Amino acid sequence: MRYCRKETLIPCLLGCQTLLEQYQRDDNVLSLVEAMHDAFDFADHEDTLNSITPDSKQAQILTLMLQDVCSCSDFIQSYAKDSEFCKLSSSTPLAGVNV
Repeated sequence: MRYCRKETLIPCLLGCQTLLEQYQRDDNVLSLVEAMHDAFDFADHEDTLNSITPDSKQAQILTLMLQDVCSCSDFIQSYAKDSEFCKLSSSTPLAGVNV
């Protein structure tokens, strides 16, 4: 039986750990995209918008929620430019998100 040398195994394990961490970050970003989609979906319903008066607490909450969605969008755009996100993530999970 042939064994791997320690000098070979350690970089391999570190590379696998790095890859797993990247996949986890990418998965977290996909979850964020889904949450953003849900927020827009909620805000896009005509019944929701018609039941909220402009000066109400609900209008303030909806405004803050949509501002947060915009901030998340900026973060995702930056993340996708500066990481291996697009190279490592499968396009299949993104296909299920209506943007």
